[in-house]
Amino acid sequence: MKLRHCLLTALAGAGLATGAQAQSIYGELGYSPLSLSLSVPLLGLKATASPKMVRGLVGFQLIDSFAVEVIGGLSTDDSRIRNGGASATGSTAKVDQLYGVYLTPKFGLGPVELFGRVGTARTKVSFKGLGTGEDKNISYGYGLRLLPTDHLSLSVDYMNYLNGGGAKVDGYSLNLGLRF
Repeated sequence: MKLRHCLLTALAGAGLATGAQAQSIYGELGYSPLSLSLSVPLLGLKATASPKMVRGLVGFQLIDSFAVEVIGGLSTDDSRIRNGGASATGSTAKVDQLYGVYLTPKFGLGPVELFGRVGTARTKVSFKGLGTGEDKNISYGYGLRLLPTDHLSLSVDYMNYLNGGGAKVDGYSLNLGLRF
């Protein structure tokens, strides 16, 4: 299923559910140090890097324990490529962009919320000197959100954005959010 079809389905579901009960929309802005790896056994290549990304999220709370979220991220910093622990001279890697749509079950414990995410993400990476790649894959994660007020949130989460074709992109994110 194409990513845009997932997005349209999620937005249609959010729109249909609006008539049933009051909804809320929330957004988050976060900083994500990532782990990026590329493995090509035929070439003996095992490259890793630690780029950084800024990530935005818009969530549609359908019911108290379930939401649909759209996540997008852009690179803020590239990282030196390491091949087998040694730094490759002049070679860098970064996550150019990523975006995805997620189903997000939640479990609230007063001002603390535990959540999981599962969906699909398109991730584009660049390895200077090795080329670029873009892939769509299953993406998942989990996290903890603190809700100090009705409109403000602080969260930390782990996400696996890509794991296929010899490439892997995952990492943690620290986020500040607002609920409308």
